[in-house]
Amino acid sequence: MKLIDIHAHLEDSRFKKDLNEVIKRAKKVGITTIINSGVNPETNRKTLKLSTEYDIIKCSFGIYPIDALVNEIKYNEGDFLRKIKPFSIHEELNWIEKHKNNCVAIGEVGLDYNWPEFTKHKEKQIKVFEETIALAKKIDKPLIIHSRKAELDAIKVLEKHQCKKVVMHCFNGKKSLIKRCVENGWFLSVPPVITRLEHFKMLVEVVPLKQLLTETDAPYLSPVAGTKNESANITFTIKEIAKIKNINEEKIAEQIFNNAKGLFNL
Repeated sequence: MKLIDIHAHLEDSRFKKDLNEVIKRAKKVGITTIINSGVNPETNRKTLKLSTEYDIIKCSFGIYPIDALVNEIKYNEGDFLRKIKPFSIHEELNWIEKHKNNCVAIGEVGLDYNWPEFTKHKEKQIKVFEETIALAKKIDKPLIIHSRKAELDAIKVLEKHQCKKVVMHCFNGKKSLIKRCVENGWFLSVPPVITRLEHFKMLVEVVPLKQLLTETDAPYLSPVAGTKNESANITFTIKEIAKIKNINEEKIAEQIFNNAKGLFNL
């Protein structure tokens, strides 16, 4: 089986000591491509470097909605913001455009209303989101969307700009919003945490196989609570989808691989 992980963060410090082994395990189970998503200037550049070191890794460059607020929200140790240096959104978008031939997607980008502090800056988040959408359209790349507790607003912005090439990553919206994504022709990616979260099982029931993708969001969303996720765990997702769709694993894997191949021009 050819498998694919369309969303991971292998530049994360938790992979510092064992990335070689993580890549070996991924290849052993049939992973042919891992799309690593940057979220700010530092991780975009780390992602680019990883793609030169491992043939299996492809780049997605993005500006995470939380990180886009680094100039608006003062960072304090232990708060929700990661400790990153203030940066220019426009300069980073220019860098991404300059490196368009090094990436297969723009992401992750989107909206995040998970903390009250973020909702104070909805307008800023939407503005940055719209700027990244404009860039994705300009360079003809699909978007990988983060929409935590902002699912409806994210959908409205994407619809406003008539976006076609879209992946709703780890989508936690209600069933009616999942159906709306399907009607828009977008893809939804399923993480290994499906083994312990009923929401993703419901999502797989609702979404046609031709619009499903597999992701890990590694090191997050592991099939086993409290453990570090990695790309090899895509096999757990395939098994669950096969069970829910009542189709054998090989056919599930083949269709998802073809979905990704077409969307990302792999």
